[in-house]
Amino acid sequence: MTPNDIFARMGAGNADEILGWLAENDRPAYKSCGGMLATRRKLRPVFVERKPRAERNQWMKEALARPANADLAAETLQLWTLGCNGRVVCDFLDALGIAHDGKGLLEDVPTEPDTAKVRAAIDSLLATHAAPAVFVYLHLFSSMSPDAWPALRGILEEHDGLQAEAVFSV
Repeated sequence: MTPNDIFARMGAGNADEILGWLAENDRPAYKSCGGMLATRRKLRPVFVERKPRAERNQWMKEALARPANADLAAETLQLWTLGCNGRVVCDFLDALGIAHDGKGLLEDVPTEPDTAKVRAAIDSLLATHAAPAVFVYLHLFSSMSPDAWPALRGILEEHDGLQAEAVFSV
């Protein structure tokens, strides 16, 4: 699932949480994202800036769901994941014994561990973290190198706790 697919499948409440976090914690990135989305739609950025935040976030969610904005959708989800849900990232990597910088950043995508170990790491994440954060992170991770972790992709497709309809039902 691509970042724009994630925005397309999530509910307004989930998008508002992500974009609200970005607005509160990385204001320049939030403003830049809104400005770039406006420019791509041939609108003046001030048009977007003047909307009430709830309306602006809904407009941004719809724009980030478009394939043409996949780069901005990925950046937005990465900022939120590493900034707000860094513990999810570190817990997953730690459970798999993958070395990282303490913030969840990797030099290279490592070879995929045993499928049972990956499944156990995912189950542990779902037991201790919010499902939307786990869902977003695992899909971002699997898209970093599309052919690198085929077992993870299979788990994402079949795991009951990682189906978009269930995760984003709010």
